[in-house]
Amino acid sequence: MSVRLGLILLIALISVSTSSLVVRHVATVPALVLAFWRMLIASGILWGFSFVNTSETLTPINKKRIIIAGILLGCHFACFFLGVRNTSIANATLFGCMAPIFTVLISMIQKNKVSQMTYVGLFLALFGATIVQFDYFSLDSSNLFGNLISLLGSLFIAMTFIIAKEIRKNTNSIVYGRTLFLVASITLFLITSITGDSILNFNTSHVPWFIFLGLVPSILGHNLLNHAVKYIGPTAVSSVPLGEPVLASIFALFLFGESIPVGAVWGGPIILMGVYIIIKK
Repeated sequence: MSVRLGLILLIALISVSTSSLVVRHVATVPALVLAFWRMLIASGILWGFSFVNTSETLTPINKKRIIIAGILLGCHFACFFLGVRNTSIANATLFGCMAPIFTVLISMIQKNKVSQMTYVGLFLALFGATIVQFDYFSLDSSNLFGNLISLLGSLFIAMTFIIAKEIRKNTNSIVYGRTLFLVASITLFLITSITGDSILNFNTSHVPWFIFLGLVPSILGHNLLNHAVKYIGPTAVSSVPLGEPVLASIFALFLFGESIPVGAVWGGPIILMGVYIIIKK
């Protein structure tokens, strides 16, 4: 792995780790509404940038693929937020980070070779994630629906990265991202119509945070991961966000004076070691 790609992944991890911190400042905004504006703003920024910097368009087959990927991404966000409402945050976080398992399982079904070091790294990363969330994790039957919906969200994002791998073979990540986020925002709009959440349920003080979410965790986070999937594959890319709780805890220490949970102290290095092994292999 090149130094450049390593820096891209580091920036992506740092960027996605800011998402949970920003959500604190917009707690009164319904989660699905927040996700809708995040995706729409990210798409708008990328469309504006690409009009100036690229004339590339999608091939017919990639247009179909990207619609599917965008729907899956929108459903991923919906499942995560629905999971948080119906189970503990610890459960939603842990079950929501199972995407690498699904990418490996799908690779096995497709009879693609999975290296032994990938299994080792995946075990370490998930073991570390379990340690981080252990004190707050519960398998109480009342959490069953939330646990399952969070797990479904992991499957959706895993499938999104698998499709991204195919699209990125001959498509610029900006061209891919602008349409992916647009389709995801449309999907989230349709879901909010079903749930009864108004996309206008916010005030003007929230707008800067919407822009931040669209620019940092979406473009510098998710879209950089979409850039990297061309070079390291969906399993490696989907394992990177496993480090998010660790960095979020560090940010909370410096920004809010919160103490770092004991689980993050012990599990954090194990997660990062596992992610490194998966990427490095």
